[in-house]
Amino acid sequence: MNISQAIKHLHPTADPMRDFMVQDNGPEPVLRPGAEEKGRVRYEIKTPDFGDEPVEGIHYRYGIDYNLLVEGEDYDLVGSGPFIAVWNLDAPQPTEAELQAAWEAYQEYVATKPPELTEMEQLQQENLLLKAQNNALSERADFIEDIIAEMAMQVYP
Repeated sequence: MNISQAIKHLHPTADPMRDFMVQDNGPEPVLRPGAEEKGRVRYEIKTPDFGDEPVEGIHYRYGIDYNLLVEGEDYDLVGSGPFIAVWNLDAPQPTEAELQAAWEAYQEYVATKPPELTEMEQLQQENLLLKAQNNALSERADFIEDIIAEMAMQVYP
């Protein structure tokens, strides 16, 4: 499911740069139960990350050094997938079920919508239309010319 497209289908006037933001952090390490008892988990002091809210008096945080751990044994990489990170719309944030329903409705809309034409195809269609209009005008001019000729035969015997 494309969450951004589903939100745009629910709120067509929403601006993805200002009203909402969808984020995917990718796979993140998660410690397995009992990994700390093996003694390989080492905490290191790090500065607060860029996105963390500043808290008065806190200048450092503890972080796990995953270089000393073995993937699959001590920790696993788990991906949470995309999620709504920022929601600035007045409407309530949609639930997962609402997003899924909007995504399905969007896919139906795209399937029934006629395909977009390339510039060359648009020009070819315009050319065909102009040729048809030109032929219709030519036939009309011939018809009017024939009527004028008949009227002239009536007036000037």
